Amino acid sequence: MPEASLSPVAETAAPSRRLSESRVAGYIVLGLIVAVVCSYALIVRADFINFDDNSHVFENPLVTGGLSWHGIVNAFAKPQASLWIPLTWISFMADVSVFGLNPGAMHGVNVAWHVASTVLLFLTLRRMTGRMWASAFVAALVGLHPLNVESVAWVTERKNVLSMFFWLASIAAYTRYAEKPRLSPYLAALVLAALGLLAKPMVVTLPCTLLLLDFWPLNRWKTCGWPRLFLEKVPFFLLSAGTSWMAVHARRSVAVVTLHTLSPASRVSNALVSYVTYLEKIFLPLDLANFYPHPIHPQPLLAAGAALLLLALTGLVVWQRKTRPYLLMGWLWFLGVLVPVIGLTQIGSQGWADRFSYEPQIGIFLAVTWFVIEQWPNRACTLRLVAGPILLACALLTSRQVTYWMDGTTLFEHTIAVTQNNACAYANAGLNRARAGDTAKAIEHFQASLRILPDQSTIWREFGVELEKIGKPQDGMRAFRMALQYDPNDLQARYRLAEGLGASGATDEAITQFQQVLGELPHSARAHYDLARALEVKGRHEEALAHLRTAAQLAPDHPATADALRQMEAGPVKASAFPEF
Repeated sequence: MPEASLSPVAETAAPSRRLSESRVAGYIVLGLIVAVVCSYALIVRADFINFDDNSHVFENPLVTGGLSWHGIVNAFAKPQASLWIPLTWISFMADVSVFGLNPGAMHGVNVAWHVASTVLLFLTLRRMTGRMWASAFVAALVGLHPLNVESVAWVTERKNVLSMFFWLASIAAYTRYAEKPRLSPYLAALVLAALGLLAKPMVVTLPCTLLLLDFWPLNRWKTCGWPRLFLEKVPFFLLSAGTSWMAVHARRSVAVVTLHTLSPASRVSNALVSYVTYLEKIFLPLDLANFYPHPIHPQPLLAAGAALLLLALTGLVVWQRKTRPYLLMGWLWFLGVLVPVIGLTQIGSQGWADRFSYEPQIGIFLAVTWFVIEQWPNRACTLRLVAGPILLACALLTSRQVTYWMDGTTLFEHTIAVTQNNACAYANAGLNRARAGDTAKAIEHFQASLRILPDQSTIWREFGVELEKIGKPQDGMRAFRMALQYDPNDLQARYRLAEGLGASGATDEAITQFQQVLGELPHSARAHYDLARALEVKGRHEEALAHLRTAAQLAPDHPATADALRQMEAGPVKASAFPEF
């Protein structure tokens, strides 16, 4: 009888408790949204960064044309900017159709995807673990951690925030499948994984992540057995393999660094050091930059120390796997998800990048948070007091980091300040200063970049342009020659050199340089026109007339060409009679 008398109370209390927890979860979701949006609020005032934003967005014809069936087909049919990420291109096209080429709006869309991922992470972790506040803390760390500013504040990294959302959405669907195996949630997880892969190939490690979740917290390995769990993941692995092939095919022509440039020893050394660097930045996110130079030579002592640390941590979590399985799961999540971007297959010249830690960091946050909860299970108030300052510090650091992304000059000069021997940062800071008309500062940055890394054809060329602006044509021509030494196919440098030679009286060499330009650009009206001027100076009237007629045919509406042609058809003229093209 006592049990019967208590049952109505239990029945009414349980729904009441569920309602209360649901309400608290709703407040947590609202708090996460407000905190993340406030931390990134200034980014809607930021401009595009002329560092991949140009190739990805505002100079990409596929994107600037807006959303169309033709554009969607092309997004799938061929790589853009050496990347096969069709869903990201479609997302950019949709932005342009709705907002135009508006950098503030595009930044806002990135923030929206990041907010959605933060909320989804909280809801999914809560469902998997039953731990509301621990799940909220992990989600808040991901939402507010300054290491993620690059992924959110850089328009180019739309691929990162998109892939993270679909990664988590696939895990959420898989969690429902794990609770009650049915075809619909399994297919949903598979489709969402495919969408994540279409946004960025980083999602190739998702099948392994699902197996880790089967180990903890879903604990499916105890009831299903590993053979069945692996068999379930076969379609996911096939999707990952197909996307990996597309990604390698897209990158085949550019960006992949050869073994001749970076030896296997350098790659392994940097990979080991990078793992420890990511750990350091997760726990102490200071001096963050948008580009960290790759150490060209192996660092044996650092690499050996990093290897010993990684082995020690791996041994520790394996030893604790039975009593604290979350440590092994979180550690392997961190190590495994970083594999595609750790540098063993090097793409680009960075040593590591903040954006690469976007998904991997979740494993560390999970492991540490659950370890702390187990150590102090009855000290919720104390834990909340600790969590509050940590999240506040993250939010403040993120807000400050966002200010560095307002424009290219601010971003790269900040990168110069927090890194060493960063030729890329100096070069891009110089390019941004040059565009702003600050010639003196641009020259200073170019000189610093070229001292660190001399074999930069583009920077030698731009350095020469700036030297000409301050009345140093001879120094400018020397810079153009250096550009051609490192890249004989740099037609812009060759053209600027030809113009300088002509102006300085070295007409014979100027003619040779113009002829080489026309060998590659036979339909350049300006090159024919300038060659005609140089030939006329040397008294080669008939040759000059032929090139001028070609220029007139190629640019029939150009008044200077038409005027010069009328004069030359009447007889030889002085080169000074030729106006600038």
